[in-house]
Amino acid sequence: MNTEINNSEQLESPKYTGINVRLCTDGKYRWTYPMNMLTNPSVYITVCKIFGGIAAIGYIIGYIGPILRGDFEKVLGDLKWWGVAVLVFLAISAVAYLIVAAQYGWKYTVNFTMDENGINHELTPKGKKIAKRIGAATAGVGGVGGSIGRVGQGILVANHTSLSSDFKVVRSVKPHRRWHTINVNEPFAKNQVYTTKEDFDFVLDYILQHCPKVKK
Repeated sequence: MNTEINNSEQLESPKYTGINVRLCTDGKYRWTYPMNMLTNPSVYITVCKIFGGIAAIGYIIGYIGPILRGDFEKVLGDLKWWGVAVLVFLAISAVAYLIVAAQYGWKYTVNFTMDENGINHELTPKGKKIAKRIGAATAGVGGVGGSIGRVGQGILVANHTSLSSDFKVVRSVKPHRRWHTINVNEPFAKNQVYTTKEDFDFVLDYILQHCPKVKK
């Protein structure tokens, strides 16, 4: 289903008149936001956090034995090499991110649908095609190289074109006004909501008002 906003189907809200956010006839708020992938690093930072967490867990698991034996000299000695590996990873990730951003035309354009129950983040039809193409290429490279991890990563990229947040289970909401981004976090899902600076306060307040488990 085409999720592009049709202005003829929209109805101005008596409570809020936004720059980009509109109340539609079905009672849902909808807007489209073209996030600049060069000036807004939120996607890149999220990717680094995920893989950084995985690396940290791997480091801890790999050195449980030496820690239990009290061999802290080995642990600290190897830590510097892990630091070098992290720097190399960040450099490679930055290059990969720029390549992906170029594929998207430097704009990550997302359609948002929000009501009292939750918010949905979905790529535009054009963005979905690009994501599937990137995912298929990544999976293909991983298959040729024998990397199961890369194959899995490619499949995830190809299929992860939308994400919904259920306000009843959201545990934290973290606004980043500078980047026009609101992180809506469930226990096992992290959603990023983008909006213009003019609509930012309305979207943030609406989310907070409808998330009962988030401390106001």
